[in-house]
Amino acid sequence: MPRLLFLSENAAAENWGEQAMTHGIKRILRDTIPDLDIVTVAFSKLVRTFRRWSVWPHGLFDSAAALPRFTYSLSRRLSRVVEFFPAIVDDFDAAADQWCRGDGGPPAADFVPVLRDADVIVHNGEQQIYRNSTEGCRALFLLWLARTRLNKISCEINHTAHLTSMIPIMPGMVKRVYPQLDVVTVREPSSLDNLRALGITNATLVPDPVFYLNADDVDDASVAEWKRVVGLGRGPYFCLSPSALPMSAPRNGWGGEIVRLVERLKRVVPQAVLIAEDSRFQFFREVASATRSAFFGPEHGFADLWPLLRDASFLVSGRYHHVIMASMVGCPFVPLTTVTHKMQGVCRQLNWHLTEPHDATALSTEADAIVAEAADLMSNRELHGGHLRHSAQQLGRDAVANGFVIRDALANSAERCRR
Repeated sequence: MPRLLFLSENAAAENWGEQAMTHGIKRILRDTIPDLDIVTVAFSKLVRTFRRWSVWPHGLFDSAAALPRFTYSLSRRLSRVVEFFPAIVDDFDAAADQWCRGDGGPPAADFVPVLRDADVIVHNGEQQIYRNSTEGCRALFLLWLARTRLNKISCEINHTAHLTSMIPIMPGMVKRVYPQLDVVTVREPSSLDNLRALGITNATLVPDPVFYLNADDVDDASVAEWKRVVGLGRGPYFCLSPSALPMSAPRNGWGGEIVRLVERLKRVVPQAVLIAEDSRFQFFREVASATRSAFFGPEHGFADLWPLLRDASFLVSGRYHHVIMASMVGCPFVPLTTVTHKMQGVCRQLNWHLTEPHDATALSTEADAIVAEAADLMSNRELHGGHLRHSAQQLGRDAVANGFVIRDALANSAERCRR
């Protein structure tokens, strides 16, 4: 039975897209690799911080520990961060030497045994290979360590790479690590273009695992009851969900640009549903109240999005996975910008006619175009929805390749061992 170590598992995230994506990856792996044993390393482990007391005693403690609130500020004043991972690619070899001789501190004690015990290491780089992210830089080191020092099959899959317009720390790591890996897959074409611009030639394009899930398997009874309770059964409605970027929220008696946009969109379709599952955007509840709209929040689950979006006239969103899930049920969408170029990428992947997202941070200047596009989507919904469903179905068939390339890498490794 092959053992797969899955780095950066984040099924417990409050973000529905991350939940759905993790569910999709695991389903693909189990459908393509018989008798697979999946061992997970939580995302929280990749970002864990260790500190050393600046005063006696000089031991280490984990800052992620549940310290009493009244001691947290004091502990930070009396300690400093201790880093065991290399900060730049030039330090990879020196750090690897330390880790392999047992001098890598608590992270090495945690990671090296599970790396040794695995047959294949897979990092889901979904939202990590950009912006010099701590989790992404650490995962790159772990993949490189596993491949070059422990001779393990190592794979970077299902990620958005946004590296050519950032402070050049992570690009150096990627250029050293990726050519060593057995598998590198990106999930949308803008990321493939990005890696090619860095000279990376061993990456392939495989659609996001959420496309692989079956939206028709979802029981829509709870959403149907919710719609009945909030009064959505009596006419058409549209949906709006946020971006990962800051958005103009209500404050000090001012409604913010989101309120104005919702009010204008309600002249196209009279009812609105504002979607926000994570804590950062719970102000959407206030926007819903101000605009007499329905609020679809964290009391629901990611699978509830499919029946909600299936009956929506259109979606306005800066959420990558919300757009994917809308396309799977034929709901046309107006894309908003997010923190990377992944929205442009998925629009290209879907052969969508709207390829440049509207600026989520400048709704005051973008509103006219958003409303005009929404009206067009509403008047041609069947045509647009049919196109999206067809494209999403093909991408769902292609998404299974993330499992096939890992299976083939395992088979090739076994063959080399037999020789």
